[in-house]
Amino acid sequence: MYNRKDERITGLFLGIPSIALTVHVFLWYLGNPQQFLEHRLGMNSGAFNNPTVWIFTFVIAIGYIMYTAKVIPFVRVHLFTFSWLKVIGIWAALIFSTLEEILFRQILMDWLMSSDYSITMQVLVSAIIFGLAHGAWILLRGEFKIALPVILSTTVLGGLLAILYIIADRNILAPIVAHILINLFIEPWLILSAVSGKWNNGVKESGNNDN
Repeated sequence: MYNRKDERITGLFLGIPSIALTVHVFLWYLGNPQQFLEHRLGMNSGAFNNPTVWIFTFVIAIGYIMYTAKVIPFVRVHLFTFSWLKVIGIWAALIFSTLEEILFRQILMDWLMSSDYSITMQVLVSAIIFGLAHGAWILLRGEFKIALPVILSTTVLGGLLAILYIIADRNILAPIVAHILINLFIEPWLILSAVSGKWNNGVKESGNNDN
C-alpha cells in the first residue's frame, strides 16, 4: 500500500513543474496570442477537416488507457478515483501533454522534415526519443524490470501520435487531445505507482496510511 508521504511526493513531483510550465505557456501565449493558438496549438478551422483524424485520435486514447489499466493494476483500481492529488493530475495532464506534443511531435518532427529526413524517420525518431524520455525516470529508481515495458509501450504510443500528426497534415491539435485524454485517466496514478513502487498493488491500498 502507498502512504501519504508517497502522495505528497507525487503531488510535488507533478505540481512544481506544472506551476513553472504554466507560467511559461502563459508568457508564450502573451507573446503572440493568435499565432500561439492557431499555429502552436493548431486551433484553426483546418484541424477539423478530416473526420478520420479524430476517429484515430480517440482510438489511440481509448486503446492506451485500456492497455495501461490492464498491465498496471494500481492504475486500474484508481482509474475513476477523485482526490486532491487527482486535481493536480488533471492540471499536469493539460500542461505536460500539450508541451510534450509540441516538443516531440511538432518541433522535433518539423525540424527533421526541414533537415530532409523521410516521414518514416521522423516517426521513428519521435517515437524512440519519446519512449526513452518516459522510461528515464523509472531507470533512475532502479526499476529495470518495469522500465523496458514502459519504454516499449510509450515508444509505440509516441509512434502512433507521430503518425496521427502526419495524418492530421501536421496540425498538432489532435495529438494534443489524444495525449491529454490518456493522461486525464491514468495520472496521477501512474506517477504515484512509480513513487510508491506498487505497480501491481492497489486493491488493498490505503491512502490513509501515514507510515
